[in-house]
Amino acid sequence: MAGPGQIELWVAAARRGDRAALAKLLAAHHPALRARAEFLMDPAIKTRISPDDLVQEVYLDVARRIDRFEDRGPDSFLNWMQAILNQKLVDARRAVHRQVRDIDREVAVTGGATDSYWNLLDNLYADSGTPSRVVRREEALSAMLTCIDELSESHRQVIQLRYLKGLSVAEAGRRLGKSEAAVAALTKRALTALHESMDRLGEFTRGS
Repeated sequence: MAGPGQIELWVAAARRGDRAALAKLLAAHHPALRARAEFLMDPAIKTRISPDDLVQEVYLDVARRIDRFEDRGPDSFLNWMQAILNQKLVDARRAVHRQVRDIDREVAVTGGATDSYWNLLDNLYADSGTPSRVVRREEALSAMLTCIDELSESHRQVIQLRYLKGLSVAEAGRRLGKSEAAVAALTKRALTALHESMDRLGEFTRGS
């Protein structure tokens, strides 16, 4: 990493609008900022945004606000970027919590229960014998919603009908315009895809 004197020269130039100097500043501080993001981001946040994407958002804010930065010494620029990162993390956590509250409200309106999501997670791991014990309830619900959203439309529809709305194979077949055999096969494929998606978020499940 560049020495304190070089950092201050780049800071002064960046504040005057020198984009090359700003790029050098960001590159010099990238390892520390990336490591901080990785360390502070919990699994629920990582279902919404990666550490690299979060750091890029910080850089965009820095570029927009560099003219307002107050240089107070060699570490002040890094401290400023870390403060921006901290605020981004607060915003991301709030977004996760809003998402979970929206799930609870939607389930309440439709007459279901949050257990529908929990039972679906149990179903995913029934065959493997891995219990769906989860680190934190909010993280589990957020991860489940994210994984369902990432499925293909046909997989998402059949899971919503069969497990979140509780329809029988025959009822789901009538909604989808498919035979019971086709619905059963589609359900199996959808559960496999969802299982694989959840496995990629291995922080959420653990064996006994």
